[in-house]
Amino acid sequence: MCPRATGAAAGSGFPRNPQTARSCRDREVPESFVTVTHPFHPLAGQRLRVLFERKLASGLAVSCEGGPLGSLMVPLAWTDRGPAADAPLTYEVLADLAGVISAINPRHEP
Repeated sequence: MCPRATGAAAGSGFPRNPQTARSCRDREVPESFVTVTHPFHPLAGQRLRVLFERKLASGLAVSCEGGPLGSLMVPLAWTDRGPAADAPLTYEVLADLAGVISAINPRHEP
């Protein structure tokens, strides 16, 4: 949320700092929604209303209304706005991975 002038500052007649006003508007998100795509998130597959975006050390995140969970912060990569996976995780992909692991680490039996 953006800070608002209160008390004497609110009626002082001084204009608000335009830089502060602009940076606050940049963080606010117009009515928008994201769908949680992370497979292990408790709200996976659910559409959540975005309250605002925030830049974190780990990347962008969105604060959303989480229903009974209250508001929650979700990394953008865990939503439908995040980068798309190169290939879906299928049985064939897992079988190929198992073959590569077996080739790299053969079992030595005594």
